[in-house]
Amino acid sequence: MEKPIPIPKLIAVLTGFPMLAYLISLLLINRTIITNFGLDFFNTFWTVIILWYVVQIFIVSKIMQASGWSWSDIGFTLSKRQTIFYISGFLLTAFGLLIFIELALANSVVDSEKLQSLSGLTPRTTTSRLIFIFMAFAAGLSEEIVYRGFAIRALESHNINKWLAVVIASIPFVFQHGLKSIDQFWWFLTTGIIFGVIFVVLKKLTVNIVIHWLVILSAMTAILQAVQ
Repeated sequence: MEKPIPIPKLIAVLTGFPMLAYLISLLLINRTIITNFGLDFFNTFWTVIILWYVVQIFIVSKIMQASGWSWSDIGFTLSKRQTIFYISGFLLTAFGLLIFIELALANSVVDSEKLQSLSGLTPRTTTSRLIFIFMAFAAGLSEEIVYRGFAIRALESHNINKWLAVVIASIPFVFQHGLKSIDQFWWFLTTGIIFGVIFVVLKKLTVNIVIHWLVILSAMTAILQAVQ
């Protein structure tokens, strides 16, 4: 690493990113902002989320570039060929899961009452599930780059103990998801710490990203609970 990440920029990422993500999550309780335009809420909401994740990666890349950091400095060491391999693996897994779900729904009876009882964030249409796949891809990549690779390494660059850096980086990771309950707080805090420990031990983001992708994609299967 050429030099530490400037503290103002580090603070801006660790506070500004979660704050903006939290504001976006407020759309969930004021959906008319989107539906008044005749748009499908969830399809539009997921699209906004995807764009926000892309913006986060872009901003972090510019901060790193200005400080003379490379992607390998934050544990992203994949070559172009390896990157293509991992992206292809994600797409095969995601679309394989999508096909399985579509076939299961097409050949079964869906209980409308059970369907209504599912989490509001469960993608319930084919279009929503397609958009959800790309959201999962962007989320797994962005959150690991920002809250593990960048945040932990940036904190370490200011001589903060790596294990303390894991805990500190996990707190904004919690609010990145729009905090709604104390149970949710502990879930994301614990998850953030586990991902942070994996990163510190392995010193690479690859495993984190793959696990993160799989965790998010598993949410698509919730719709199968409504199948009779």
